[in-house]
Amino acid sequence: MQDYPAIKKYSLFAIIINIIVFLVLMFVRTAFPLNMILMVLFTASSGFTLGVYFIAHNDTAQKALSLTVLTAFLTGLIAMYSGLDFEWLGKFLFIALIILVIYSLIRIFVRIRGQKFMAGLGVLIFTGYLLFDFNRLAKLKAVADANNWDTALNFAISIYLDIINLFISLMNLMSSNN
Repeated sequence: MQDYPAIKKYSLFAIIINIIVFLVLMFVRTAFPLNMILMVLFTASSGFTLGVYFIAHNDTAQKALSLTVLTAFLTGLIAMYSGLDFEWLGKFLFIALIILVIYSLIRIFVRIRGQKFMAGLGVLIFTGYLLFDFNRLAKLKAVADANNWDTALNFAISIYLDIINLFISLMNLMSSNN
């Protein structure tokens, strides 16, 4: 990969904007139309950040993107049309996510082996979250009160984050460096 100092500088700025916009979005989820504007800003800034990631790791990113699209499509089909209830996954996924976050925070300060294992765990966690969230969405088809912008935005945020985190976990799993 070639070195792109301007892109690196702007991607750091985009990451900071992404975090700030996401945090504000979490507090104003129900404040229409501000919540929709922030969702657009959040997806645009994370799209820029992922674009830089894509440039840096083109071959791996294409494979990870293909697997992410396939996984999201299949989990959506399974959760929406299988008739199975994946609600029981919620507690296990949350505990596994906390473990993954704690491990990632520790890795910032201490050099620990096992990145591939944790990336694989991340793939399993976010695939499970896709099943969980699509299943919750399927259950809401019958609830008339759930057909509103607040519910739509909450599911959009959840599924968007599941897909982005699945993609990043696949990228980490497939990368050649540790």
